[in-house]
Amino acid sequence: MSTLPVSITLPPTAQGGSAFTSGQNSLNGSTTDLEKTGDINEKSLEGAIAADIAVLKQEEERDYHHQNKYVNGTMIWAHQIWWIIVAIINIPVYIYMANNEHKEKIVDWIAHAAVINLTIVILVRNELLLGAAYYSFNYIPFRRFYFHRMLHSIGGLHVGGSFAALIWITTYVAELGKHTPLDTAMNRALFVTALLLPVGIVVMMFFALRPLRERFHNAWEYTHRFVGWALVLDLIAHLGVKAATLPKARDLFIHGALPYLTIIITISIFYVWFTVTKPKVDIFANKSVAIIKFPGKPTIADGTFARISRNWWQWHAFSVAFSDNTNPDKPRFALIVGKAGDWTNGLIGDSTSGNALSASSSVVSTPLVSCTCTMPTRGVIVTICTGAGIAPALPHIRQHTSNIHLIWIGKNHRETYGEEVWASVVDNLPADQIQLHDTGKQGRPDIKDLIIKAGKKHQAEAVFIVSNDPYTLLVMNICWRIGIRCYGATRDS
Repeated sequence: MSTLPVSITLPPTAQGGSAFTSGQNSLNGSTTDLEKTGDINEKSLEGAIAADIAVLKQEEERDYHHQNKYVNGTMIWAHQIWWIIVAIINIPVYIYMANNEHKEKIVDWIAHAAVINLTIVILVRNELLLGAAYYSFNYIPFRRFYFHRMLHSIGGLHVGGSFAALIWITTYVAELGKHTPLDTAMNRALFVTALLLPVGIVVMMFFALRPLRERFHNAWEYTHRFVGWALVLDLIAHLGVKAATLPKARDLFIHGALPYLTIIITISIFYVWFTVTKPKVDIFANKSVAIIKFPGKPTIADGTFARISRNWWQWHAFSVAFSDNTNPDKPRFALIVGKAGDWTNGLIGDSTSGNALSASSSVVSTPLVSCTCTMPTRGVIVTICTGAGIAPALPHIRQHTSNIHLIWIGKNHRETYGEEVWASVVDNLPADQIQLHDTGKQGRPDIKDLIIKAGKKHQAEAVFIVSNDPYTLLVMNICWRIGIRCYGATRDS
């Protein structure tokens, strides 16, 4: 299905010139009559003024809830703002402790600063807390866009906090070595278990660097999981040794928060594994896309993300596109998986070749949330989806949570994604709010032009983009420059 083309007529100044500089210029010899020359110049001046007024009027009419280009303008800026916040909080504390390094409890203070940062780093990746934050932020009565932008970029807090934790832990190891004689086995064990912490964090950070993470995704996933688990166990062992070196072991619990913070870290990391189920999975696939259907727990809902694995080693998150609640006690959910890498290519290839996959599929039942859950806070929005990126938008389309103008970029939409997905779109949106771009027939779209036309036509309040990392950043920067607020998730979100 396609919509009628929408065109915007811009005044000459908006097209790169003005009435004053375009057309016939008498000073260039096109006419020698002075009266005609004066008339033409006067008309040109009047035309230029009229054109400038028209541009100002158009900008006023096209106010798209204009955002400040220099504050939170893009995902990159919000990511960096989290770094600044982390630095503003940590640097004064670090300076204070550096000036008081001879105090008796300095090592303990540094340990608390390190573990507090580490706890924050882990909690900002906790699905339940993120979900609560996303939904609660929808009710903020002022500056909601900026709160949402910071929340969508909370990966900056994760990364910035990780660097702060590394600095604090390294400082802790240095101070521990200075203040603790290594003349007993327990003291040596205390120092070694402390030393392993910054080493492990450096390994995790190294593989999390963007070039390595994109090239060696599995190595990044394994180091973050298994090295991270090892560090938690090492932290527990370190606190156990520390308790053993105290006159009374219970003093560790009485005179500090370290054991309690460690308990929070441990629960936050490991509780999700108790929600894993191994349901009967049905996969319907063609050469481009697979739709995975499975029975799930009521904790999963449309619009959230469920993680699925075939071997318990690699876990991948996909949006719950739609659900069947005919039987409320046994709801069924559907994920849309498009080709995006080795894992998805293997899944689709095995499915089309007839390999039985249901016996080896596991699902995490703790839901993840995404930026699309903030759609209901906006009135009129443009939602741009590429390929299987339609999945996070489908629940909002089906439930009419917002006035959505959909731009869906893909190949042979109906044939590729099937009647169920197709019907979810065309049955729930008016024809003039659906814009399909078939890349197989139309080639790559001019996305800036599509955004401007759709935004102008519907007076859009915001743009939501669901795509891969490079395309999401492209759309966000386009929106930033033309003054439309944009929401999208990247790997650094």
